Amino acid sequence: MKRIGIAVTDPGDWTAIALNDALVKASARPVVFRLHDVTTSIKEHNRLYAGNTDLGSLDAVIVRDVGGAGGVGVSGSDVGSDVGIGGGSGSAGAGGGGGSAVADGDAGSSDGVGDGSGGSEDMPYRLDVLCNLERSGLKVVNPPEAIRTAANKHICSYLFREHGLPTPDTILTTNLDAALDAIRDWGRAVVKPIFGFKGMDIHCVVDDEHSVKLLSSVIDTRGVLYLQRFISNPGRDIRVFVVDGDVPAAIYRLAPPGSWINNLSRGGSHKRCEVTGEIAGLAVEAAGAVGTVYAGVDLIEGEDGLQILEVNGTPSGRGIYEACGVNVTQDIVKCVLDMV
Repeated sequence: MKRIGIAVTDPGDWTAIALNDALVKASARPVVFRLHDVTTSIKEHNRLYAGNTDLGSLDAVIVRDVGGAGGVGVSGSDVGSDVGIGGGSGSAGAGGGGGSAVADGDAGSSDGVGDGSGGSEDMPYRLDVLCNLERSGLKVVNPPEAIRTAANKHICSYLFREHGLPTPDTILTTNLDAALDAIRDWGRAVVKPIFGFKGMDIHCVVDDEHSVKLLSSVIDTRGVLYLQRFISNPGRDIRVFVVDGDVPAAIYRLAPPGSWINNLSRGGSHKRCEVTGEIAGLAVEAAGAVGTVYAGVDLIEGEDGLQILEVNGTPSGRGIYEACGVNVTQDIVKCVLDMV
């Protein structure tokens, strides 16, 4: 019987429980552990363990999230999991999207790479644990490098364009004048953290005095501006779930009245989205560009067609299940078991 680890923040969130149940149904033995609880022993031999579990004895690890120490809340609950090394990746996109992470139907989890819980070295350590497990020959899904990449909006935008994929025009700069030039060219822009979650700290800006003050404040606090062209859209975005090159389901995420941010954790709602060939093709290519095995890909419907906002490297499956009746954790488990 294969022993498959499930790395979690909150063992009680919907996706963690669903992964556990899917492994049992597939006649595998799930071993749930928190990365926060992992001890690394570097003595005669390298050893990583959580409680009484020697992680090196596992056959594979599925990473549910890499969130904060608290086990609940931003990074651990089932409230919209979208990753971010600095706090998850909520994709309140370039024009109304609102993703990740950790979002697509669960309201709180930051797709999991960080919510500020723990000390300054806690999050890098967790990712190092995943890297060391991978170095030892263990199959880790998603790979730690893919989780790290997905958490970084800058790198994702760069990779999308490098792969010839449609994505909103973007500028990163520490120069206020350069940012204002871009805003004047675009008319409207979205400013958001490179590492963000749950649609927090995202603003729509124009060329006015208020925006100048806001952008100056962001430069002072974050050190760099990440700006995307605002994409006019129908007041919704699309979360597409990808597993090993296939798309089991997708949902629309709709902004609440009076808002342009679609994140479910910010009051958005979801409904089933029919998966067209274009939607599936773009989502699979975006997930592949980032290096994920499974992912939540956020798309926006612009006047010039679909554009890619983000790839979330530790997405929740709850929203997809609630809207479509599709349990994507079963697809993830089958994919992992086929690898080992």
